[in-house]
Amino acid sequence: MAKHVSLTSLTLLLLTAIASAQFDFGRGEPDGGRYIGGPRLGDSITQIWRAGIIIEAGVALENVQIGVPVPMNWREQRIVSVNEQRMDAQLASRIQYFTHPEGAREMRVHLPRVRTTQPLEIIVEFEVQNFALLPPDNPGQYAIPRQNQLPPDIRQYLQPSPYIESDNRIFARMFADITRDRNTDWDKVEAIYSFVRNNVRYNDAGWAQPVKGALSLVRQPEGEWTADCKDMTCLFVALCRAGGIPARVVRVPRHCYAEFYLQIRPDALPRDFPRGQTPPGFWFPVQVAGDYAFGGIPEQRVILQKGDNFPDPESPNFRGRTIWLREHFMGNVVPGSPRPRDQWVNEVVER
Repeated sequence: MAKHVSLTSLTLLLLTAIASAQFDFGRGEPDGGRYIGGPRLGDSITQIWRAGIIIEAGVALENVQIGVPVPMNWREQRIVSVNEQRMDAQLASRIQYFTHPEGAREMRVHLPRVRTTQPLEIIVEFEVQNFALLPPDNPGQYAIPRQNQLPPDIRQYLQPSPYIESDNRIFARMFADITRDRNTDWDKVEAIYSFVRNNVRYNDAGWAQPVKGALSLVRQPEGEWTADCKDMTCLFVALCRAGGIPARVVRVPRHCYAEFYLQIRPDALPRDFPRGQTPPGFWFPVQVAGDYAFGGIPEQRVILQKGDNFPDPESPNFRGRTIWLREHFMGNVVPGSPRPRDQWVNEVVER
């Protein structure tokens, strides 16, 4: 009888129904209709992102299930093309794409049987156009949104998530202290941004280290706060959420930054704006760790996720939550077959 194993120490993946067509990488972010606002698109670059897995030869597996984070469309990121031509048609037909409502896209593959006489490569190339974002022309016109006006897909970014313990009272107190003397809501968010940058020493060698989170960071001795981009970003997001400002983590290869969400003030809307309609809102990027970037960002790396509360493949039946959408590879090893060895592929390649 085949023996079930968790290949890369993960548990069984339960595939759900695929929510959209195979190459529909839409959703993105609304642009406010004809009332345009938010950060402005700057220069762009086009690059090839390769994502997938290589399974070494000499193994026999059953019920293989694989999941890999892949890029999706955002306002500043456009999927130009998807290339599966290196795979035979039968294997390519097994690939499906699932959009997580938390803010990411995943490539999923289910193979009933695998017999590898040579390395099996399941690699997809995504041609991606990435834009820099420029700060808005008139930041004073934006305000913290009323929570009862927010749709669920935005309201989720007011809730605590793994390593972002925004419901802890310490963050509400810190938000009140940091923003006490600020007059506009834009200035309040910028005060949070400056506080984190001025009070946390950035350790840029820490990407490979586990996430510690916002609460762990502020529990360090006062005056000795040290963190990498992950924990600095978690602290910024936690402080925003504690003050009623939607915020989230943005992950790019080997780095992350944050976004916060504000709406146009009602008194700044055009006179013909429909009465009773919710004012348009926009996401603004901030690079908490690294060069100063508030309201816009020169970042042009491939965006792998926006959000910070995803199903955890290391938990039973994916019921736990994790800050990162992670790869997973699992299945049953046929008796007599060695345990498989695998290599994940996540890289930019030359065009």
